[in-house]
Amino acid sequence: MKHSRLALLGAVAAAVSLVVTGCSGTPSSDGTAPAASKPESVVVAVGAVPDSLTPSPWGGSASHVVLSGLGSQLMAYKGAGSEESCLKPSTDLTGRLAESAELNPDGTGVIVKLRDLTSQWGNKLSAEDVAWSLQIGMVRQPVMKGTLTTSGFDVDNLTKIIDEHTIQLNTKVVTSYTLASLQNNLFYIHDSVEAKKHATADDPTANDWLSKNLADYSGWDLEEFTPGTSLTLKADSHWEGKRGSVKRVVIKAVSNTATRSQLVESGEAQVAGSFEYDQYASLAKAPGVQVLDCVGQTRDTLMINTKTGPLADPAVRRAVSQAIDRAALVKGAYSGYGEPSKAIFPGVKATPSYTFDKAAAKKALADAGYPDGFDMELSYSVTRPGPVAERSAVLIQSMLKDVGIRVALKNIASTTDFSTAVIDGRYQAILYSEPIVINDPAFYSYAFYAGGAPSNSTGWADPRFDEARLKMADVKTSEADRKTLLQDAADYIDEGSPILALVQTKNMLARQKGLTGANPLTNNQIYFAALGG
Repeated sequence: MKHSRLALLGAVAAAVSLVVTGCSGTPSSDGTAPAASKPESVVVAVGAVPDSLTPSPWGGSASHVVLSGLGSQLMAYKGAGSEESCLKPSTDLTGRLAESAELNPDGTGVIVKLRDLTSQWGNKLSAEDVAWSLQIGMVRQPVMKGTLTTSGFDVDNLTKIIDEHTIQLNTKVVTSYTLASLQNNLFYIHDSVEAKKHATADDPTANDWLSKNLADYSGWDLEEFTPGTSLTLKADSHWEGKRGSVKRVVIKAVSNTATRSQLVESGEAQVAGSFEYDQYASLAKAPGVQVLDCVGQTRDTLMINTKTGPLADPAVRRAVSQAIDRAALVKGAYSGYGEPSKAIFPGVKATPSYTFDKAAAKKALADAGYPDGFDMELSYSVTRPGPVAERSAVLIQSMLKDVGIRVALKNIASTTDFSTAVIDGRYQAILYSEPIVINDPAFYSYAFYAGGAPSNSTGWADPRFDEARLKMADVKTSEADRKTLLQDAADYIDEGSPILALVQTKNMLARQKGLTGANPLTNNQIYFAALGG
């Protein structure tokens, strides 16, 4: 194997001149478009690097950085990460490892034809790779099994190998996002020939080895990986896929946002994200830096444990919502970037409890038996939704104090501890973010809200919601009916208020002026092979 442990790259690429702000491709102040930059090395400064190169253990946004960046999934959104996608996120699909993916004539499966690709270990992408990877993926990450199930796949009889380069993924039903689910980060395809060499009786999925080594079809060799700290990748010259000019990528965990900003301004890092929003405004004025302010559908949210205490009462949860001034939150914590949420989902009518009204909130609390308020713990982490979490937490603490709710703030520093706390429901209330991993409301209304959904840790469930969501996912449902059903689903959530949407955010990052291919995907990450393309 040609991997070696090399020292982390130092500074590369000097800063260049001129200031560019706004969305990708926006002209600079002198009216000219930014000159294209085609470097061979790129440093990406991020808030956190995960502890594993696989989805287990899940590291929240840090895992998205690596799994989206490597991109060893069957499908991708067409044009994702392109200059045009900054203005309008795509819902159309294209193959990544797959040459094509189509429903079979009787609707009992998806026929996937694979591209001619070679792994870092010299093995060709095969149907067996897909079958093995999806099977072990369900074992190592239960959320993946839940996602496959809700996407319509038959998880008990998932695959049928047709030939070496063709596989059928069996379905029980076909949903509106069955095909789109195949671009999900969790559905990661490994080189099974190499991975199986490292499976043991105690670790049949080879996750211990795969978490520290690459055996996939991403087109990258692993030079160095220090869990939680850094990742260095070198382009595999034998890979047959399409890539840009960049042949080496260094991903550095730089937890301090001021340091991350200095790296971008000095040219030591060519891509960086997860800043405080006022830092984006400052970076937009820095010579040689381009700030992308792209259309986003991600919502930063407040998740509530509905099982015990005062917050078990939905009237109290709605009062919390009324006590939060979302416009002030956007102005104070987000520096004006993003939009105040008016309901749980974008595209539905405004909800009364989302209107800031301290008097109504106080009355609702008194009517619920809490005229003097109550004590509440609010957990947060810069892991997700990002550095804005701390400022948001402090502002929300102040807003809730005005209606008598005494908030104690709990900072969870570890990415793994934070993700585990969310999954296990070990919180009273927690700041979170819902990036669009599958751009279909029938899915993103599932993950945190459906009864029995793996990511639903609030304790809330409503059979009316589940029925509306299932109808929305039915491919025979018209687009007009889907909109009506989405509104119904939103109304049921607002009635129960287990999760409060706070801000609909932008997809933002800072990059070296003119660096092509460094455009955010729907989950606000980048695809490494597109860099310099």
